[in-house]
Amino acid sequence: WYGPLGGFDSEIGWGQYLENLRERVDHIARVAADPSVSVTKEFPPTKTREQQVPIIDALVNDNEGRFQVNIPNNGVISGIPDDVVVEVPAIINKRGIQAIHVGKLPKNLMLHVIIPRMLIMERTLEAFLTGDKRILLSIFLHDHGTRSVEQAEAAVEALLALSFNRDMAEHFK
Repeated sequence: WYGPLGGFDSEIGWGQYLENLRERVDHIARVAADPSVSVTKEFPPTKTREQQVPIIDALVNDNEGRFQVNIPNNGVISGIPDDVVVEVPAIINKRGIQAIHVGKLPKNLMLHVIIPRMLIMERTLEAFLTGDKRILLSIFLHDHGTRSVEQAEAAVEALLALSFNRDMAEHFK
């Protein structure tokens, strides 16, 4: 399900994603800086694996297709609240997005993957709604990459000290 790297948001997968992204950005910068390079040769105008255009095409032109979409659960996956956004298969056409019912996931998957992610989501939402810095700290403390309370506290302070997080820092007093 998550592939050989454990999914893009696993520790290994995320590292690979960031490395690929850095290489792609570097490539774009080199091409942009060199007027002698053909942009369309370096980046051929071919269809990507991204779904946005085919989804719009399905909705507007009724070119039905099956896609992976992020939508409110609304009973598609048993055991997950209706207001939690889930990634599920769906048929999309001019009538809209019709989620394909997934049903019950294996208990082990729910206990070790889905419920822990829902708890992260709930803690994050609670931290945002309350502005409670202690809840923000608890999010870092629950992360498997955190090795100590001091490390978590330093990470929270570093996050809030970033200039583009000024509003966030004010919110989490």
